[in-house]
Amino acid sequence: MNVRKLALEAIVKIIDKKAYSNIVVNEYLSKFELNSEDRALFTNIVYGTIQNLLTIDYYLEPYISKKKQKCWVKCLLYLSAYQIIYLDIPEYAIVNEAVAIANIRDRSIGSFVNAVLRNLLRNPLRSLEGLDEINYLSIKYSHPAWLVAYFLKDYDYETVEKILIENSNVKDGAIRVNTLKATKEEVMNTLTEEGIPFSDTDLVKNGLIIYNNITRNELLTSGKITVQDISSQMVAEVANPFENAKILDLCSAPGGKVAHLASIMNNTGTIFACDIYSHKIKLMEKSFARLGVKNVKTQLIDARNISNYVKEESFDYCLADAPCSGLGVLSHKVDLKYNIDLKSIEEVEYLQKEILDATCNLVKHGGYYIYSTCTINKDENEKQIAKFIQKHPEFEIVEERKILPFGYHIDGFYICKMRRN
Repeated sequence: MNVRKLALEAIVKIIDKKAYSNIVVNEYLSKFELNSEDRALFTNIVYGTIQNLLTIDYYLEPYISKKKQKCWVKCLLYLSAYQIIYLDIPEYAIVNEAVAIANIRDRSIGSFVNAVLRNLLRNPLRSLEGLDEINYLSIKYSHPAWLVAYFLKDYDYETVEKILIENSNVKDGAIRVNTLKATKEEVMNTLTEEGIPFSDTDLVKNGLIIYNNITRNELLTSGKITVQDISSQMVAEVANPFENAKILDLCSAPGGKVAHLASIMNNTGTIFACDIYSHKIKLMEKSFARLGVKNVKTQLIDARNISNYVKEESFDYCLADAPCSGLGVLSHKVDLKYNIDLKSIEEVEYLQKEILDATCNLVKHGGYYIYSTCTINKDENEKQIAKFIQKHPEFEIVEERKILPFGYHIDGFYICKMRRN
């Protein structure tokens, strides 16, 4: 199986059809029989090309004809340039393979591809000198210029550059020990015995950084551990519910935070896990069964409508892991930065406001509302909460955390725990 040809098909789907990169990659890895080396190369080429798309396009621009090229041709040039610039692969092999793929469709395209790649190899990479500050960061770190400017609205130049650098790095995986089935010490001993590299972290109680793929490991399949980013694990720890509490989780899928709450509560009390998609409800229920979670009731409902069916002051805790722009997780959602825009951010801000306003009265007096997002822009976080408290002064902030991606090499996140007085 030709790995680069498969990578080309996948990249065309992502760029031309706006398909999600992680879904496309998983689809191809499931569909085609590839050895471990080819799987790694395929994944690297697809994610790496998309991650660095604007940078690659800038370097190729002087050698591409002004005549508009078909999408597959540009994608072939992109993935070939990615390998030339970023990977340690013999240059002749990259060029020959690209020309061969192009010749299958059109020999004239093969000549064009050969000329462009030879020019790229023959000349030094195009200089970034002369670009203004925003475009310099945009091209160097392959983030749209508007997004760079949007970050600069909230953070200074040095901080923004650190964020962009971190977004370009591949993060290590993380797991949470499921204390309903195992202790952290037991899991660490098993990982050590099996030769699986990991490291502990003091950021959360039961999280571990993992350096190997553990998809088929018995620890995972038996429910003793679950894959969950360290930032995401902080949410349930900030909530810190007491046993036998009554909790409403408004936007639950994929259910990691709900399962974490259940483990903190030792399967006591009741957690109502809500989502608007039936297939996500089924996935959560399957996950809860694997993890031994028994105190959760799933509900197919829009968070904005829950107050029509539930009495006010019904819950000790209300958790809103709100829909957001996702600007804190760009390192592993590599296509998101090209597909989001200001309008979509404004729309999600309004949705967050609707959820907060529609559900805050469901919390008991003396109870807690926990709001979280996996984004780092202040409009969806600090400013959203400031406006909420101004409108609902009976709430006060008990704890507020913002995690920027470069701080601990984990996802960017915002968590705010409020008490209803």
